[in-house]
Amino acid sequence: MASPQDTGLVLHTLPWRETSLIIEVLTRTHGRLGMVARGARRPRSALRGLLQPFQPLLLRWNGGSELKNLISAEWMGGIASLAGRTLMSGFYLNELMVRLLPREDAHPVLYDDYLSTLGMLAAHERVQGVELVEPILRRFECNLLREMGYSPRFDRTSGSGELVVPSGFYRVAPQLGVQGLGPNEDTDEADVYSGRTLLTLAGASASIEEVVRLMGDPLVATESKRLLRRLLGHHLGDTVLQSREVMREMQRLV
Repeated sequence: MASPQDTGLVLHTLPWRETSLIIEVLTRTHGRLGMVARGARRPRSALRGLLQPFQPLLLRWNGGSELKNLISAEWMGGIASLAGRTLMSGFYLNELMVRLLPREDAHPVLYDDYLSTLGMLAAHERVQGVELVEPILRRFECNLLREMGYSPRFDRTSGSGELVVPSGFYRVAPQLGVQGLGPNEDTDEADVYSGRTLLTLAGASASIEEVVRLMGDPLVATESKRLLRRLLGHHLGDTVLQSREVMREMQRLV
């Protein structure tokens, strides 16, 4: 029987024994896979320079256990390189997927969106005075939650199904979804968000130009980051994302 193969990208590598690696990869039609790359750390290994993040590969493997045996990897052409803040943003996306995606659960739409997001980060620039990195990250976070079935429907309230209106304020809980605020409830509570923010997130799969336009609103930019952190944190539990900590340190040094 032929060994399976698929296009994929390396999310994380871990040294194993003296000369090998354990790699986590995101493949298009097989989902996230763990693989042993035997001898990949040897100086003359054909795999040594290939198993790098953010580079599309054609991967071939065998084995039926949780950890597959990597047979070969072929470079399929890379995207523009990431550096500085965009590099750390790429590592943040990788860490999110390693922590949240179950193994061998295919998400081809998410795979394609991940590739697209890496391209956006590599080509990022300011548009209409708005820094693109934050909108790009919010867009991917929102799409990741939606693809995994963890995202509430942002454009309607749960239960009653009433349409969210831009001028309204709403409470959002990971397990309860969007709920309208009563007339006398405090709009400054931590779990309360404007209708403008929720409608922006409802359309987050739109073009990056549209997301940038909407996130040019400082309130939307601040609230969307806070809300998505809360929703992601509910599923991450007590996990501390190392890439997020590094980005905070980089911002302090700027």
